[in-house]
Amino acid sequence: MPAISKSLEEMINEMYQDGRISLVEYQTLRDDADRRMDAVICEFGPHNNLTAFQKSMDVSMQLLQLAVIDAKKAKLTDTGEAIVRDAVVAQVEYLRVGSDLALHLL
Repeated sequence: MPAISKSLEEMINEMYQDGRISLVEYQTLRDDADRRMDAVICEFGPHNNLTAFQKSMDVSMQLLQLAVIDAKKAKLTDTGEAIVRDAVVAQVEYLRVGSDLALHLL
């Protein structure tokens, strides 16, 4: 994982301390991420690839939540649930690894 700010690292470590993320913790992290992106907007203006990335993350999170709700409504078998979980984890890891690669370019 690339180096992150101490404040972000502390927040994430605190959130994961009990092994679960609550909705309030999730919202806190989302709001903090938006606050950090505001600093990017101050540096580069409101229309750039970083702000487009932020918007795509918002859309991706919404789609992920809806996909999980749809899967839950489908009353999947244990095997079906495992297949969906594995596919989602693979997509998230794809983003994480791609992020690591991209951030090494900075």
